[in-house]
Amino acid sequence: MKNIILLLLLLAGGGSMAVAQGKLTEEKRKEFEAQKVAFFTQELDLSPSEAAVFWPLYNEMRKKRREIEGQMRKGANEVNKASALAEEKYAEAIGKKLAWEDELQKIKKEYYQRMTGILPASKVWRLGEAERKFQRQLFEKLCCNSAVKK
Repeated sequence: MKNIILLLLLLAGGGSMAVAQGKLTEEKRKEFEAQKVAFFTQELDLSPSEAAVFWPLYNEMRKKRREIEGQMRKGANEVNKASALAEEKYAEAIGKKLAWEDELQKIKKEYYQRMTGILPASKVWRLGEAERKFQRQLFEKLCCNSAVKK
C-alpha cells in the first residue's frame, strides 16, 4: 500500500525533485519536463510528427488524472487524520475512493482510445511501461540522492 501511495505521489507531484527539494523551481520543472519528453519519445519511438500530436493529448490526460489524484489524497488525509469515525463515514470514504478510481479508469480509457486514433496501437500499448520505467528511474534517483545527503 505504501508503494502505491508513493507511486501516486510521484505521478501526481511531477517527480522526485518535488519530493526531495520541496517545491520545484521553474528551471527544475522545465528540466524535469524535458527529461520526461526525451524519455517517453525514445521509449515509444515517436517520430517528430507523432510527438507533436501525442504530447498535448498526454499532458491533457495527466492534468485530469492529477486533479482526481489530488482529490483522492485529500480524502484519504481527511479520513486518516480523523481520530474516530463512525462506520458509515468509512463506508462513505470507500465509496468516494472507488468512484475516484472509476473516474481515473474512464480518463485513461478515453485518452488511450484517442491516442490510438493518432498513433499506432503498439506505441500506445508501450505507454504504461514507459510511465513505469520513468517513475522507477525517478525513484532510484531519489533514493540515491537521499542516501548521499545522509
